[in-house]
Amino acid sequence: MKKTWFLILILILQLGVTLGLGTVVAYGTERDRAPTGLIVWGQDFSGLSKIQVTTQLKNMIPNAVSYKDHVYPLKTNRSNAEIDTWLDQVFPISSGSWFSDAIRNLARPVVATSSNSIGLNKEEIITQLQELSRHIDQPKSLSTIAYSEGRLERTYGQSGERLDIDETWLKLSQEHKSRQVEAVVAEVPAQPGVADIMKIQSILGDYTTYFNAQDVPRTKNVRLAAISLNNRLIPPGQVFSFNDVVGERTEAAGYLPAFVFVDQAVVKGDGGGVCQDSSTLYQVVRQANLTIEEKHTHSLPVSYVLKGQDATVSYGVLDFRFRNDTQGYLLISARTGSNWLRIRLFGAADEKHPVLQTPDGYPRHPEDWNVDPK
Repeated sequence: MKKTWFLILILILQLGVTLGLGTVVAYGTERDRAPTGLIVWGQDFSGLSKIQVTTQLKNMIPNAVSYKDHVYPLKTNRSNAEIDTWLDQVFPISSGSWFSDAIRNLARPVVATSSNSIGLNKEEIITQLQELSRHIDQPKSLSTIAYSEGRLERTYGQSGERLDIDETWLKLSQEHKSRQVEAVVAEVPAQPGVADIMKIQSILGDYTTYFNAQDVPRTKNVRLAAISLNNRLIPPGQVFSFNDVVGERTEAAGYLPAFVFVDQAVVKGDGGGVCQDSSTLYQVVRQANLTIEEKHTHSLPVSYVLKGQDATVSYGVLDFRFRNDTQGYLLISARTGSNWLRIRLFGAADEKHPVLQTPDGYPRHPEDWNVDPK
């Protein structure tokens, strides 16, 4: 009887050991597969081998950027290495012993949540996108307009292109189906553009003043300031500053000492005479009915405009400023002759800023629109 119970006990123990080892081996072997619940980028990898998961993940990250007819490959070495490192945490490295690995896998915790901590290495990709921008970026070319030989001459530019690195990176980092991603390229608008230039059609102001050509230093100063003003474009809404455009009247800039008015006294100062340019421009601005932001009169009457209609300037102290409150760009044309300075203002006419009917001047106006006074 005792012998029978002993044999039964031995059989039970043997069965338990067999079942236990079988469970260990079967469970441990199964754990060499991706654990249940391993979800990356919305895809379930449960039960797949490490090689299968590795291959699929690396094929789910983009490795090229395209634009127009060009395809630009991306290096993903660091990105792939990070995937390998992450998978080593999901799949333990083999010790070389099948039984030991099975026991170790049995003790490995189950990964039951998804992971979005892997993907393209940002630093690796951004560096390549920065280099890629050198091939994609295209500079803009501005449209131009100038008044010459009695007519407006135009050249037409075009917008540029710029690779949007941040948006392209975002697009790449979120793509897990296609290996090739279209680059995000932003338009760089050319301002003024063709439409802006075409709107400049009408004469809004035209005024001529005269000077003594025998006063050589002053005459040179008037001509230099006119060169700075000539063919200057003013965007809509912008405040024009005479001092900012003409700059400081220094010897280095080519200006000479000439007579100026200071505190009701006549003295010599650098750039004497440029107030004739600012005063002539003021007359044009008045004709165009633009908003005056800053304007000062001389301490003594001047000879080239009516009393009180001058606009004195002194760099860093007194300025002549006005606002372009039209619906388009304004073009300044400033030309000098033997003894005259003629400034025109072209733009888009409207009810508040009508087309000028007749050119004006002091003490006399030009004979017509196209022939400069002689």
